[in-house]
Amino acid sequence: MLTNFRLLLFVLVLTVSSASVLGQRNSERARDIERADMDRLLLFAVPKDKETEATRLATFKKIKDDFRDLQTLNNKMMADAWLQDALDYSSIADMVAKIRGKANDLKDSLSLPESEKSEAAAKMPAASTGRQFREKLLLLDKTIMGFVTNPVFQAANTLDLNQAKKAGADLDQVILLSDDVKQNAQKLRKPAH
Repeated sequence: MLTNFRLLLFVLVLTVSSASVLGQRNSERARDIERADMDRLLLFAVPKDKETEATRLATFKKIKDDFRDLQTLNNKMMADAWLQDALDYSSIADMVAKIRGKANDLKDSLSLPESEKSEAAAKMPAASTGRQFREKLLLLDKTIMGFVTNPVFQAANTLDLNQAKKAGADLDQVILLSDDVKQNAQKLRKPAH
């Protein structure tokens, strides 16, 4: 159930450990170790009798790219929303749709434990002002940051089921909030009659 999740853990450990290795000899040894760890983790993520190594590596790369893209889209959206007095609701709606897509891709790839479904985003009142809309953006940002900074993605060779469930819950919440923010952006961008 958590096999693809282990793959993401390895991606993060690989990124951090690659940056900290100094010297060519140490780098070669580190690459050998990282390759052995990657092979072991990929074996758990996708059994060899079902997928080729190339397919497993492509999955590994996609998870890493989706994780990075989720953060990049969120950072751009938040910067754009706070650098201008007037909000560009069309642009925000487009970015939120992309965020939701990346969140859905990660949900499918990571196989995080099922979380208790939260309907908190669905119960939020609609935003009728720019200030209320920015509050929704802040909540979405906080939830995305909670997901990407979850300790389960930071710790090497450990798996905390409670943190994995929290990551799953945060990812579900990102999907719900992104739908809510997009709907509000679409309503607010329409001129009042």
